[in-house]
Amino acid sequence: MRNGLPLINSHRPILYVLGALRLLPPAVMIDWAMHAQPAPMVMAIAVTAASEVFLLASVLRTWRSFFLGGLPFFLVGCVFASDTLMYGSQPGHTLAYIVLTTSVEEIVGFLGLPQTRLPLFGLIIAAALYLFLSLRLTRGLQIEADIKPPVARVLLAVTLLATIYSASSPNDLIEGIAASPTTGSAIFLVSTLPSADRTLRGTNLVKVPYRAHRDGQEEVHILVIGESVRRDSWSVYGYPRPTTPHLDSLKNEIFFLQHAVADANLTTWSVPILLTGMTPSQFSSGSTQAIHGNLVDLAKEAGYATSWLSNQDSAISTSVGMDPDRLIYPPEFRASLVGRHGLDEGLLPGLHRELARTGHARFIGIHMIGSHWEYYRRYPPNFQHFGSPDGLNTLSIFTPGAIQTRVTDSYDNTVLYSDWFLGQVIESTRQLTVPATVTFFPDHGEDLEQLDGTSGHGAPRYTQHAFEIPAFVWMNAAYRKAHPGKVAALQANISREIRTHDVFGTMADLMGISWPGAKPARSFASDHFVADTAEKFAAGGVLLAPPSSGANTP
Repeated sequence: MRNGLPLINSHRPILYVLGALRLLPPAVMIDWAMHAQPAPMVMAIAVTAASEVFLLASVLRTWRSFFLGGLPFFLVGCVFASDTLMYGSQPGHTLAYIVLTTSVEEIVGFLGLPQTRLPLFGLIIAAALYLFLSLRLTRGLQIEADIKPPVARVLLAVTLLATIYSASSPNDLIEGIAASPTTGSAIFLVSTLPSADRTLRGTNLVKVPYRAHRDGQEEVHILVIGESVRRDSWSVYGYPRPTTPHLDSLKNEIFFLQHAVADANLTTWSVPILLTGMTPSQFSSGSTQAIHGNLVDLAKEAGYATSWLSNQDSAISTSVGMDPDRLIYPPEFRASLVGRHGLDEGLLPGLHRELARTGHARFIGIHMIGSHWEYYRRYPPNFQHFGSPDGLNTLSIFTPGAIQTRVTDSYDNTVLYSDWFLGQVIESTRQLTVPATVTFFPDHGEDLEQLDGTSGHGAPRYTQHAFEIPAFVWMNAAYRKAHPGKVAALQANISREIRTHDVFGTMADLMGISWPGAKPARSFASDHFVADTAEKFAAGGVLLAPPSSGANTP
């Protein structure tokens, strides 16, 4: 008997191993969900996985066809489950942005990382074993011959009851379906990935052409956006600790703005304002319909090759329809609820590649993680210069008492590391022979409990150190020689109040870009600059009058 019991028994060890492999991804997801998710969601993952198996078995009919046909589901399930364990949540837009923006050379480097090699090796071994054992199965071995009717009825009844239970919580049911490896992967491919692509390309926004143009030679302009940077913690501005030794040594060749002020104390406001030139009054949280273009769009129209290097939540810059020629977003293995843990130095190889693309004008944007909490995770051990990180955790910023000394120490270490990083950017750019600039402007500042009596940023009130920020412009000798007027204007304006929404016009001015809507009064590299002291600030998403008016509370 070809499909009889002896034949089935001879294949039973193979079937057991293949069955265990096939169920491994959903089992991993169920185990993950059991530790952090509600019971209906856990049950929904199990029901969805079981339904997929039953459906595939009913269509393919034989064990060989079932396992061979299930190989793609097994592979994507392994990747889905591995990513979930690595990131602590099922694949979403962050992974989609990485998939859409990672170059071949970055993929090669990614696969060579220690964190990647072991899972990749395990997947290759499991896939090879799965394929080998599937091919060992006899072609005509029917699935029904190994499943007794009573067993089938019990499985069906259990699945039905589990479905009813998971359906008692519709939201958990939907989340469970999305967390099942096969359906979750399908959702990622047909929904999440296209949605992320639309966001990256700015197709969700109605962009209006600037009609920009530029006449001139090859130049390179770099904009570095910092994170949570308070001016009073930089030694170059008078802080007693030596937190900015590299920048201190460059005092004579950098224009340090003395009264730079962030327009908002939240990144989701300040970065879009910086990249579009909109004022806080023009921009409101989530109102992307008001955005009709950004600095990258302007530069591309004017003939610049553009690139964007980000060590930040990619949704921040992509919310303005960021669509550079190259977007570099290094993979992150240890992200937490308070941000990425990858160090900013991971952006330097990408910067060096962009600087080496000679022959045409280039605009390079860099978005740092900088001094974002958790401070003690933002720098490598060799930058642990002040104090000790022992005892610090995610909640330390909110914990009163002696721990705040270590919080301040760890913040100062982030400044020391950022100083080194900015020094690397400047010295790399210095090697160019064409005119070049490096502009640094943070998104907002930061309050420190020990120094200010309050912590962090984003409160719905104006606090000095959450808004007062350091900022600078560095120019190489070639740029100073080619544009003496802009050098003079910068020198004349460094002591004036300069706001985040002035960066857009200033970068365009430095790059020599003209367009019908240009406003020279909004460029602090222009002798027509007018300080905007009347525009409101955005504190925690609330518009406030300038503090000088005395009306800076909600």
